[in-house]
Amino acid sequence: MKISKDKLREIIRDVISDINEAKKKKVIRKGKLVKKTFCKPGQKAKGGKCVAMKSKERATRKMKAKKGAVKRKGKMSRIKKKRAKAMKKRKTYGLR
Repeated sequence: MKISKDKLREIIRDVISDINEAKKKKVIRKGKLVKKTFCKPGQKAKGGKCVAMKSKERATRKMKAKKGAVKRKGKMSRIKKKRAKAMKKRKTYGLR
């Protein structure tokens, strides 16, 4: 099977654009439906695209995530109640 050069270029362009593109999902923030960009681990959204984080930023985020986990542990019962409420709201929007 032979593929024309134009078709091959188009396929390559699509693959490259998929690598840098962020995925947008609908989430609820402050009671409203908002589109949020999500990237792969080690990347962040910048200008609608996913870019690699610098090592210092990655290390800082990792340290802060551990600290945040300790703080969240004590508030987990409140978090679960709020999550249940949010999931009901998501269901009304047809997101789950």
